[in-house]
Amino acid sequence: MTSVEILRDADGKICEFRSRGHTGYAEAGRDLVCAGVSSILQTAVLGLEEYLKLSCKVEQEKGHLSCQLERDIFLNREIDAILETMVLGLRAIAREYPQYLKVEEVVGHVTKI
Repeated sequence: MTSVEILRDADGKICEFRSRGHTGYAEAGRDLVCAGVSSILQTAVLGLEEYLKLSCKVEQEKGHLSCQLERDIFLNREIDAILETMVLGLRAIAREYPQYLKVEEVVGHVTKI
């Protein structure tokens, strides 16, 4: 199972996300659920770094991806658009494949980069 943890600050804004594990839906290279989750997470990172030009602390290795960002008050709307859309996509996959993906949110998290 893959678990994705969405960390929000006291204002409810996403400041970090972490994924861990493999879905186990199919063998490596054929796991559509894992590929969908990975694509959504990596696209969010690309949007933050390449489109918005934010500096994020990203760690990626086999079976793990984390992204921690320092929010820019002038880009809050754009950051929210990218990250809340990421959450919508992950939740849609979790509804269809609940035994393979768990999405949890933690509110009140304070991030330090």
